[in-house]
Amino acid sequence: MIRFEDLLAARFLYQQLPDRREVLMAGLETLRDGASQRSLLAALVDCNVLTMEQGSWIHNRVEAYKRERSRAIYAHMLLEEGVSQGSLSQLHQQVGDVELDAYGDVVRARRLIPPEREQQLRFQARLAFDRDMDNQVQTLLQSFGQQPFAQLGQTPPQLTQPPTQRLGRLQPVNPTSSQVIRNLPEADASDEVRALIKGTLSDADGELPGPAFRIPHSVDMSDAKTGKQVGDYRILGRIGAGAMGTVYLVDTQSEPEKPIALKLLPKDAGSDAIGRFKREILANSFFSHPGALDVYDAGQTDQGYHYLAMEYFEGEDLEQVLEAAGKLPVKTALELARQVYTTLGAAHESGVVHRDVKPSNVLVDKDYSNARLMDFGIAIIKELDTFEQKVFHTIEGGVTGTPEYMSPEQAAGETLTPSSDLYSMGVVLYHMLSGRLPFESETSGGVITRHMIEAPLPLTKADSSLKGQPKELSQLVDRLLDKNPAKRPDLAEVLGTIDAVLPRVSERGGTSRLLSFLGWRKG
Repeated sequence: MIRFEDLLAARFLYQQLPDRREVLMAGLETLRDGASQRSLLAALVDCNVLTMEQGSWIHNRVEAYKRERSRAIYAHMLLEEGVSQGSLSQLHQQVGDVELDAYGDVVRARRLIPPEREQQLRFQARLAFDRDMDNQVQTLLQSFGQQPFAQLGQTPPQLTQPPTQRLGRLQPVNPTSSQVIRNLPEADASDEVRALIKGTLSDADGELPGPAFRIPHSVDMSDAKTGKQVGDYRILGRIGAGAMGTVYLVDTQSEPEKPIALKLLPKDAGSDAIGRFKREILANSFFSHPGALDVYDAGQTDQGYHYLAMEYFEGEDLEQVLEAAGKLPVKTALELARQVYTTLGAAHESGVVHRDVKPSNVLVDKDYSNARLMDFGIAIIKELDTFEQKVFHTIEGGVTGTPEYMSPEQAAGETLTPSSDLYSMGVVLYHMLSGRLPFESETSGGVITRHMIEAPLPLTKADSSLKGQPKELSQLVDRLLDKNPAKRPDLAEVLGTIDAVLPRVSERGGTSRLLSFLGWRKG
């Protein structure tokens, strides 16, 4: 998937390295055609087209341009609202290169316009900016093979010459300021900003109120449903999408200061997807824990959408993080694993077996310090007995789960116990520590077979840097991946071993690159 950040990085690099056009195009093609979560800059660093310093420098330029562009849209709206050019010039000189929210907070503190109206304008400026980013990406996708770097809309601002001793390949660029949106909407930029706002806010009139909380940068407001009402919920942007539906950030009139995540199924959703919704709702009624996302509400709207309203947790799923960063520092991996194991323990005590523990079902925050286990859509809930078979028969009768992370007994279709979840989380821990899976194959069937009959590659062979870590760590992972559930450690032993190992962990040789342009997909 190509993001605006990838497109803008390509433009910057094309100005700096015009002789590498084919490499840049190949990188964008790969992002367009694949499902990778990696950014263009991360891919170019991996291929040694850019150094880590160069990638970081370009990333910083991209983020600066985004801040500048969003502020320009917002400042133009303020001018239209009657705020003087002099007041805005003075404001910009004082606050400098800050994010839109910080800029808006100063506007509100100084009462340049009424607080409620400022809230509206900030929301609409962000909406216009996100939709403009999406429009530019769509233009790129339509122009592949037609000299897209020469034809695409906005030209990036001129880059400042970076230190040559660090970024020897990059060269200064020629000034191209005529199409640049400047820090403030001066006369030669106002027409462009006005056209941008008109073109991207056609369905968002002046009465569209802003939310009472900040919308995180990771939320994509370009989605066509942004600003629309679904039942009691107003959609503020898309958090993510998958095979089982789309998750949106929403707010409500009854609790306007509370961000909520709303999972929405399409109108033509099949019985399997609806069954997963029902199961997740029931699992939440049996089990609640700070390490799992709470479910607040569920139902079907008058328009025919099945929805699930749940706790909003700002972060990314662990699969995206691992795709971007490769592996995690040992201490970070163990701390996150401990949180998930603790959550699983609470679920097991309540008679709930998750059955689909994998990185994409673990959310982590931007500091990699907090984790949430989610998606109990195929969980086994023992208390349901025969009712379970009647309600959920559409997703029973076969091997259920994700092949790369399922236990041998799950792969064999046998009765599952809490030990199966511990095994799956052991595979996740192996992946976090080594950057690879213990079993790999060209097909799902091949992976399942290896889980059932083959011994995993020892952790220290998967990543030799782990040889310097406490032996108990690799021993714990080996035991978690034992074929026999009875030989695996129980939860108390898992947590006790992690607690004993953590103070003795050495990060020397075991850390990974967690720069923002490698590990986080947006903002």
